[in-house]
Amino acid sequence: MLSHLKKRLGVLTAIAVMAALVPALAASPAGAAASTTTQTKADTTKYLACPASASIAAAGFTDTTATDVDCIKYYGITEGVTATTYEPASTVTRETMALFLTRMATTMGVTLGSGADQGFTDLPTSADSQVAINQIKQLGVTVGKTATTFAPDDNVTREEMAMFIERLLGNTAPGPNGNSDDTTTTNISGNALTYNYTDIDTGVTYEGHNAIVELYQLGVTDDVSGATSYRPSADITRAEMATMMTNALAHSNAAPEGLHVQVTHNAIVGAAAGTQELMVTHRAAKGSTGVEGTLVDLIAYTTTTTLDSPAFGATNLCSSAVNAYGGTTACTVDVSDNVTSSTGNFEVALNGLSVTVAEAGTVQYWAWTAATGTVYVNGTSTASTTTVSSSSGGDFARWTVSSHPYAKSSSVDNDASGAETTIQGKMGSDITVSVQLQSAEGVSPLLFVSQAGCKIAVQTRTGTSGVAATTITNSVITTNASGVATYTASKAEPTALDDNDTATHEVITFSNPALAANTAVGCAEIGASNFRTGALGTTSDARVSIRWSDEVRALEQSTSAVASPYVTASGLTAGANNTVTTTVYDQYGVGMSGQSVGLVSSIDLATVSTFTVTRTTNASGVATFGVNRVAATTGKETFTANTTATDWDYSSVAAYWVVAADGTELDTDLATSAPNNFTASASNAYDGSAADGHPEGALVISDRASDALVAHVCGDNGGCKYMTYSYDSNDSFMVGGVAKTMAQFETLLAALTQSTAGVLTAADDLGTAGYLRPQTASYSSAWSWAG
Repeated sequence: MLSHLKKRLGVLTAIAVMAALVPALAASPAGAAASTTTQTKADTTKYLACPASASIAAAGFTDTTATDVDCIKYYGITEGVTATTYEPASTVTRETMALFLTRMATTMGVTLGSGADQGFTDLPTSADSQVAINQIKQLGVTVGKTATTFAPDDNVTREEMAMFIERLLGNTAPGPNGNSDDTTTTNISGNALTYNYTDIDTGVTYEGHNAIVELYQLGVTDDVSGATSYRPSADITRAEMATMMTNALAHSNAAPEGLHVQVTHNAIVGAAAGTQELMVTHRAAKGSTGVEGTLVDLIAYTTTTTLDSPAFGATNLCSSAVNAYGGTTACTVDVSDNVTSSTGNFEVALNGLSVTVAEAGTVQYWAWTAATGTVYVNGTSTASTTTVSSSSGGDFARWTVSSHPYAKSSSVDNDASGAETTIQGKMGSDITVSVQLQSAEGVSPLLFVSQAGCKIAVQTRTGTSGVAATTITNSVITTNASGVATYTASKAEPTALDDNDTATHEVITFSNPALAANTAVGCAEIGASNFRTGALGTTSDARVSIRWSDEVRALEQSTSAVASPYVTASGLTAGANNTVTTTVYDQYGVGMSGQSVGLVSSIDLATVSTFTVTRTTNASGVATFGVNRVAATTGKETFTANTTATDWDYSSVAAYWVVAADGTELDTDLATSAPNNFTASASNAYDGSAADGHPEGALVISDRASDALVAHVCGDNGGCKYMTYSYDSNDSFMVGGVAKTMAQFETLLAALTQSTAGVLTAADDLGTAGYLRPQTASYSSAWSWAG
């Protein structure tokens, strides 16, 4: 379907093309221009012509495994260059494209013409190609290079590809989730008004411009939302063509042979069932012609809450854990089940099902058909199935000053609302604030919500200290795929930092705007008290306060880090090595170069390391110390940076010198003593003085990347060590007496890790009720956890 603008242009074009090519744009049509804000694809379909539930077979080509190629091969749109090659990087001639388009039209239910001669004088010798070229001319999919030439040997450009597909969709009825923006027709079309492409306003035809934008909105492109380059004059490749054709098929009624179920989203965020739908299709043969009147029984099973109650019993019949939608009896085809329509489809809203998808839940759905009265038997009956999994919603948001996190803070009354924590901002620079969606307070990655498209309102109030704001601005920021939205604040500085400009105060307040756009994509409503900050993300605060000044830079504080939080102790001459880095910052949180930094250390169980005491910071304000220690004994060593500057906050960092579990008495005690021997508390006291037959110990590091733990353990013999324990998927993992997988075990460990590098803190204390049994030769290789 063409928009009204394109219909008017079409009349002029039909006349002009009799003698020449459609004229190229000298400027944007009707004053159009690429948007400066990201335009998402607004008219996409959520259903697929080749859904995962159909298990479409691989095309069998040796030079590509692309699922888009598999899809068009399944529908017979392509046959490959040879029986075993597709040549995805090759170009496509106009003759070959005509064959592709007629096969695609048939798949989508478009009636082709007779293929009678349409007046082209340069047709190829192939009879099939001749018919195909004449048929797409009869459909209006092509008008030819001129009134009498088709140029079959020319390559198809990306602009021409857009026009070909857009014209074909204009002849195609939408499928169950296909889009039509024109209420006067029933054919597929999209919005041709908003776009981000910067290379389609000149050098393309009027129709090409509109076709490119319309297909972008429909999602019938080979790029992502917000892409700024379309490359209209480039030749289309066979890989790009396969993607565009597969995406176009999704808007039609084309579906695989047989009975299939799919859902608008298999992965959702939060309890968003109300915005999701199941779609069932029934086809006697692959394509658009549906089977009407098929009784379909739907089964639903909540996998995350019924782990101990399987969907099917020992006889493979449905258990009480299975629920049905429609019908009178679960897992039985009856006359009250859903029935396919005249198009061979039906849709069901998930919030209409007896089993909905709860937040952080998973539901599996089956669709099947048989004679009335037939009972479903797992493993025998044929069914199509799909699973919907929900991750936790972003009910919380934690903001951090991501560009200058170590800026000096103080208590300042910024806007006559009382004193609050305010960071120093350097005039002439930018400060970026990042807002991360989270499912709960805290900073564990397990809490982060990766959801794109959620809107967060930002209000900025600017003025001088202690008085009402003189300037108020409002804006909206949007989360990316990681669930992070950013806001950049800035303040110009006309000269150097000379402390002669009046300080400006800025308060940035975040809130949930409750926009319809948030509801549409299933974003959670974030309450005012759920905007958090602080070292552990537990402080309720929706306001970022900045004091912009041009005070001369001065050394303010430092941070220190180690290259590895634990290193194996060595008694060899060369010893063991680690690296300590210290970064020094000014009051604005910017690293200062040329600063002399010293380093001292202390250790709890053994001798200290050796290292050069003084280093000078580099251009980023970083001083690096190489640490060497020749000792086979374990210990926790704390490194502290210092400098001769005054009014400067020192920083410390700890590293552990460890040994592997070695079968000593200490290790044997751990393996054989009663449960409660190894507490899950990073802040436990390790005195080893109680001669009760049980060693004492606690976790200090969770190194999930290496499948290892570091623990501080003390045996009844009075000896204490820092030891590493390795595990793998062959071990058994017990949590509260229930067997868990290694992944589930590591999820528990990740929930404990509140600090970087896996070092556990007092905030990770689970209390003395928890215990862990490490893997040793004298114990049955089992990790146990309770608490």
